[in-house]
Amino acid sequence: MKRWRNVIILGLVLAVLLAAYFLLKGGEPGAEPGPSSTPEDNPEAVRMLDLEREDIVKILLEYDGAELVLNLKEEDVEVKTIEDDGTETITTNKVKVWVSDAFPLEQSVVSDILYGGVNSTTNRLIESDPEDLSIYGLDEPVSVTFFDAEGNSQTIEVGNSTPTGDYYYVKKGDGKEVFTLARYLAEYLKPSRYDLISKQLYHKDSLSVEDMTELTYYRDDELVFSAHLKEAPVDWLITEPLEIGVNLQNMDSFLRGLSGLKAGKIVDDRSSNLKEYGLDAPRYVFRYTLDGQPYELRIGNREGSVFYAMLEGKDYVFTISADNLSYLDTPLKDVVQLMVHVPSIFDTSKLVIEIDGRTDVLEMDISQELADDDVYIFNGQKIEDKDDRSLFRKYFQGAIALSGDRLDLDAKPEGEPEVRLTYTSRTGEATVVELIPTPDGYGYHAMKNGDYTGLVLGKRELDKANMGIRKSYENFIEGLKD
Repeated sequence: MKRWRNVIILGLVLAVLLAAYFLLKGGEPGAEPGPSSTPEDNPEAVRMLDLEREDIVKILLEYDGAELVLNLKEEDVEVKTIEDDGTETITTNKVKVWVSDAFPLEQSVVSDILYGGVNSTTNRLIESDPEDLSIYGLDEPVSVTFFDAEGNSQTIEVGNSTPTGDYYYVKKGDGKEVFTLARYLAEYLKPSRYDLISKQLYHKDSLSVEDMTELTYYRDDELVFSAHLKEAPVDWLITEPLEIGVNLQNMDSFLRGLSGLKAGKIVDDRSSNLKEYGLDAPRYVFRYTLDGQPYELRIGNREGSVFYAMLEGKDYVFTISADNLSYLDTPLKDVVQLMVHVPSIFDTSKLVIEIDGRTDVLEMDISQELADDDVYIFNGQKIEDKDDRSLFRKYFQGAIALSGDRLDLDAKPEGEPEVRLTYTSRTGEATVVELIPTPDGYGYHAMKNGDYTGLVLGKRELDKANMGIRKSYENFIEGLKD
């Protein structure tokens, strides 16, 4: 039994070795030589192009009755560098890039064409002088002509794929012989027109969120918001449909998503039926300014994991990954700053709180370091105790922690306020926040300097256990009694 077991094991080892041998040789016995064939190990292998990659300065593509010329050109490219100390340096470098008069080129696809050309060694001679090239799709081939600086040229013609799909039929432009060429090399030589169009959408690369200064967003043909950068780098202000600060965390999703936008795939040109892509009446429209340049992005139907989109000034439809558009259905409530007024205690000299039939006056001159000689005065009484000072600051925090929980842009607040907070800055500027009861008894309309903010907050906002203004007042008063 042991001897037979050893025989079986040896047989299995032999089978594995034979399988590995045929895989390395490119397939089963009798199959066409694999893509790695060279003239040294395959007598039928022929190098289709004698030019070296670094010598090629022009490419002519001919297919579907059209021509496209690609030229190698030296251009000035700005390179942004951020030093260790945070300073930004912009230098201009000379870079060789491929260009076309038809449209900006996707450089990686041109690189693939070059790779396919200089590595196009055939696998097999199929026919030396065929009478009918249509059998191989070479009566109307994709023709790729490579030129060097002296004007010398060589052409590769690509026809149909072989029945197995592993190879394509090819021939030299000035030759008669039909060969097979590995599929991946042949497909590098025949990119579609859309594959060649650059996926870069903006006027220059490497734009970032810091380059965005204006943003207007429409959804379902209605304005969601219009905002602009009030003060660099992050102080944004919404101006429509109300004037209010932004929730920077949520606004950042819009700014980063749009400033870093790239096309996933070019799928069609604008002469086609835009209704097919939902771009005749797009659901989402963004108008924004990046690095001083205006843009309009229209987003249509979703298909699977992508949306179809169009950028004003670009003559084609492209896709964007849905993962990069997660902010599309963000409600306005999540974009605005729901805090009614948030001054810093270090920039405030006085706060008058009118609530529950009483008036509290908090006067202060507080440094960032919370020094011993800082000034804390409550209703004329100077606060010296360290713990009482801490409770004073928490009372102030309760007053600035008023936060809306919904928006009501159509409301027209009327009546007397139940709460009034008057903040005076160190420069003497006064800001008055008033809370006017809502007709339904839910809570309050928040007013700021006599104007309605659009924010509605529930009554419970004043009674929160941790930061509610009433609770922080109670804690402060209890602390003063001890």
